[in-house]
Amino acid sequence: MRLMKSVVAVLLAGSASAGGSLAAEFPQRPVTIIVPAAAGGGGDTTTRLLARSLEGQLGQPITIINQGQGGGVVGLTSIKNATPDGYTVGLLFPYAGYRFTGQADFSASDFTPIANFNGDSSSIVVASGSPFKSLKEALDALKASPSEYKIHCSGGCGSVWDVPVAAMMLDYGIAVDKISWIPGQGAATGLTELASGGVDFQTVSLPEASSLMKAGVVRPLAVLSPKKVPGFEDVSLAGDTVGHPVDGGTWRAIGGPAGIPEDTAATWEAAIRAAVESDEFQQAMATANFGVKWMSAEELAALMHTHEEETQRVMTALGYQK
Repeated sequence: MRLMKSVVAVLLAGSASAGGSLAAEFPQRPVTIIVPAAAGGGGDTTTRLLARSLEGQLGQPITIINQGQGGGVVGLTSIKNATPDGYTVGLLFPYAGYRFTGQADFSASDFTPIANFNGDSSSIVVASGSPFKSLKEALDALKASPSEYKIHCSGGCGSVWDVPVAAMMLDYGIAVDKISWIPGQGAATGLTELASGGVDFQTVSLPEASSLMKAGVVRPLAVLSPKKVPGFEDVSLAGDTVGHPVDGGTWRAIGGPAGIPEDTAATWEAAIRAAVESDEFQQAMATANFGVKWMSAEELAALMHTHEEETQRVMTALGYQK
């Protein structure tokens, strides 16, 4: 009898241990992805496409929460301050400019980089009635009289689309601090202002401007990509004008607050990779004209540090102070 009790105790202990191990597996309940942007934009659309595939990989429902207030500051702050258990992560995108505009002070150390899933090149577009027919004409005019022109940033200035364009102009010899850079609430409102003549240029992704391009309301002068963008093969490359390849734009990644356990982050990374490589995601992104760009957690971490350095160079030239 004493032997039987010992065997039962060992079996129960083993069962409890196995149960504890299973309970530790991630995820055991629904997860949340915070999108620091309003519904309907590029960040929201691409994240929802990813989440659709991710639910099958993780085996749990995913809730998307849009927090676009403050040009994305509210959402990024929520990601930064979330409990680091992996159940709340969010969309990361070029964030370093907020520090120079005084809106926030985010850095790579605030987040756990998980994986990058999307990349789209910045472009510079004009209204259909603009006198500028090429990027060279526009750059030469900006170089001669920078204070005469207004450029809409789409979102908050010092962020996704305008920093790469400003960097290109800076290298072209343009006094970028003399230009009026106009912040906005997103690409849609900026394009409306561009079409009405409120600004001279807009920095934006080609997918976000595509509907108005097709309608003949706006025209792209060039895209900051080293090669032709699928779906927009007729758009000129900025590198053909400035004399060297230009690669600039947004990246969109999933990250969480600093301190997410390594095994939990690894589970997210593997799930995102599988989702990104799935036919469903690839086809959905192609249909929506968004670029697929996979980066591992390690590669994303390196990208974030490079982004901070380049943003500091541009924002300093633009006259922003820390």
